[in-house]
Amino acid sequence: MPAGRSRTMSTIVFSSSLGTMLEYYDFFVYVALTPVLAKLFFPVTDPAAGALISAAGFGAAFLARPIGTLIFSPMADRVGRKKTFIITLTLMGVATMLMGCLPGYGAVGLAAPSALLALRITQGIALGGEYGSAAVYVMEHAPPRKRGFFTSALQSTAAFGLLVAIVLVTALKFGLSPENFESWGWRIPFLISAPIVVVAIAIRLSMDETPVFTKLQQSGQLTTSPLAETLKSRQSWKGILLAIFGAQGGTSVSLYTSIVYMLFFLQNVLKIDATTANLCVGVAVIVATPFYPAFGALSDRWGRARTMLTGIVLWMLVAYPAFARISGAAQHEAWGEVATLISVLAILTAMIMAPLPAFISECFPPQMRATGFGLAQQLGNVLFGGFLPLISLSLVNWSGNPLAGVIYSIASLIPCALVTWLWAIKAENASTVIGESDSAPEPHKASFPPMTSEIHAAAAMPYSKAD
Repeated sequence: MPAGRSRTMSTIVFSSSLGTMLEYYDFFVYVALTPVLAKLFFPVTDPAAGALISAAGFGAAFLARPIGTLIFSPMADRVGRKKTFIITLTLMGVATMLMGCLPGYGAVGLAAPSALLALRITQGIALGGEYGSAAVYVMEHAPPRKRGFFTSALQSTAAFGLLVAIVLVTALKFGLSPENFESWGWRIPFLISAPIVVVAIAIRLSMDETPVFTKLQQSGQLTTSPLAETLKSRQSWKGILLAIFGAQGGTSVSLYTSIVYMLFFLQNVLKIDATTANLCVGVAVIVATPFYPAFGALSDRWGRARTMLTGIVLWMLVAYPAFARISGAAQHEAWGEVATLISVLAILTAMIMAPLPAFISECFPPQMRATGFGLAQQLGNVLFGGFLPLISLSLVNWSGNPLAGVIYSIASLIPCALVTWLWAIKAENASTVIGESDSAPEPHKASFPPMTSEIHAAAAMPYSKAD
């Protein structure tokens, strides 16, 4: 790739990743502050009940994410990828700032948790429209044979956003007295995102629209009803179902078990203090981050489906013994071992996640790419990830088995592994390479890397509203 283009792609990836990371940071501050929010906003005296209610709030935001997709993903296909993710970033920033201004239950009663839930749902709506637009934006700028590498950077933003939230919350807990932290310190992580979001919006305003969307717009080939066209297309439904019950399901389960549920597990099941739990998970996120571009590049050479399936199977084999050993190590306060085991799960999660944005994007023609991507990702998240912490904690409380949650996660991955193996791998093996260049594709075609599958080949055919 020419040096100038490499620098351009670096700028595109950085700008897109920064905004997406901030959205995930805003979304996950709630997770990092779960113990104090449960105490301040929910009228329960039982810590276990407070944890379940907070986990339910986490899940409620996932129910809102498909709504965001229905609103913003078609907008990205009609008016542009760039304009859409500027709007979603603004919406997320406003909702997060307002969460930092809310009074607690002691001051206004039930209005406090109601307002918190409403803003949490708003965050979910914003994130539901953000990620798909950002992923498609990077994918449509990237050279066809390096899409896995460049889009994989976006996959690390979820874990990195959580890491930033964890680091800031932990620093505040160390720097403030418990009384000050519960009185006003917890508001800082919400409020501090406001000026950073302003900077991120300014950066995004300076970015160009994708060459693919620009060609579609200039040639008059944009569809006025991308959502309706997506829902009417048999080929789009194949891509959506493949993503939901295959790789997206695998991504949701592995990520929200290894990182998000892990925090609930450490704090509420193993009774580890929040600071130690945050540090262990934070170390794992840092260790796993360089593996995202590595696995993304691997998918460009070896195939998206093969890479993701390998990660799913390895994660299923490792998860139960890892959680069991974490339980034992925590009893002996062997925090280095705990962090190492979480890191192993996070690395395998990266193997599943890294190829996903390129894989899903390539399943849809450009006229409805953002819409198809958003539907596939968010429906998969709701079905497999959104309520995973709540279900896992409930199973632990019901059964008395501290490992019941991870058993549920492993069982959830079985259909994901089977669909990826029986459908995606089969299509991948039967595929032929479509000749491509590093230039933007024709407006009516989608470009695919060497792992082109039957689904992808169909999407590369001239777009027809009759499909």
